[in-house]
Amino acid sequence: MAKVSVSVTLAAPAARVWEFIGGFHALAEWSSSIKSSLPEQGGRVRRLKTTDGAVIAERLQSFSEAQREYSYSIVSGPIPVSNYHSTLRVLGDDGAAECSVEWSSQFDAVEGVEEAMVDVFQHLYESAFVDLRRLMGI
Repeated sequence: MAKVSVSVTLAAPAARVWEFIGGFHALAEWSSSIKSSLPEQGGRVRRLKTTDGAVIAERLQSFSEAQREYSYSIVSGPIPVSNYHSTLRVLGDDGAAECSVEWSSQFDAVEGVEEAMVDVFQHLYESAFVDLRRLMGI
């Protein structure tokens, strides 16, 4: 099983960052790799369209406003992985001037492409954090 974990420290309170990225359907608003996010099944599934035209369906597995995190899995899409499970979380003490955001995943890749898939997800997460920093002005 492959694992990817990327984190970034931001000069902003955790509550402010969570408000910006904490919605399951907010990804298209802060990641330039995602063109759109359409909610399905009462909001439990998001159908993402990437800037290169791929369509990926992801199911919300857990959500915690108090812990500022949510987890999801890939339901369908052209990515050669299975058992993909990912968590996005914002960590930081209330009232602190900075926080960290962590995006991690684990998955099984089709034989021969594990290293490439690790690179793809790592790049996706890192690029999204660059976008987040730019959009939030921090």
